[in-house]
Amino acid sequence: MTKYLRRKIMKFFVYAVIVFMAYIIQTTPGLFDFYGIKPILVLPACICIAVYEGEFAGGLFGFFFGIFCDSGSETVFGFNALLFLLFCVAAGLATIYIFRRSTMNIMLLCLAAVFLRSALEYFFGFILYGYEELSPFFYTEIAPQIVFTSVFAFPFCLLFRWLHKKFEPETTKE
Repeated sequence: MTKYLRRKIMKFFVYAVIVFMAYIIQTTPGLFDFYGIKPILVLPACICIAVYEGEFAGGLFGFFFGIFCDSGSETVFGFNALLFLLFCVAAGLATIYIFRRSTMNIMLLCLAAVFLRSALEYFFGFILYGYEELSPFFYTEIAPQIVFTSVFAFPFCLLFRWLHKKFEPETTKE
């Protein structure tokens, strides 16, 4: 096994441990609970992996940790896995072909992904079934969750940028 391959395996193992810890924190009752609103920590972490490691690695992390989120959420099984896969692949491709890899762009990608995920959950979970008087629910539950989740994009961005630079071999550093 070459030194490069060992570094790559160690890097993705550390990434998986961090995202798994984010999942544990996300699903622990009472932890990071702000007036009954809990952030979705796994999605910004997977988006950051997609930005720094590319669309393939980000898509794999998004899919597998989306399955974890499906097991702990009230949505249809596969909803988060499919959305996380699509968002991570899109974020990885966007940073390769469209955006620079800056902190602000990563935070905007995370905000867009969290907003789309929450809007789709709101539509398929409530509006589609014809519930009435849903605008207070959106403004008191969904919108604060989007903001609260987007706050965690910044520390994840810094952490994954540092880890990417730390594990990158000297000959291929940017």
